Amino acid sequence: MEQLTRTLVHRLVSKGMEVTSIPAFMRNLANTIAANPSLTLAELNTHLQLLGWDGFELDDYTLQLIIATFEPDLACDPSHCFDQT
Repeated sequence: MEQLTRTLVHRLVSKGMEVTSIPAFMRNLANTIAANPSLTLAELNTHLQLLGWDGFELDDYTLQLIIATFEPDLACDPSHCFDQT
């Protein structure tokens, strides 16, 4: 799991996200997916822009990495998991 988290953090940073913004982004994304699990990637990006993530475009590979980090332990608070990286 640690390697997956490191890969995800590296991916987000390489796409222009500040490391300090990752916990908030993950929290927003997790809440959005939980409330609307059937959103398409385009709809998800539109919603993230409405939440203030205008400068970031989520792609399918990054989304799959994020989902993979949530699946092993759904009881884990996503923002807490990423605060430690």
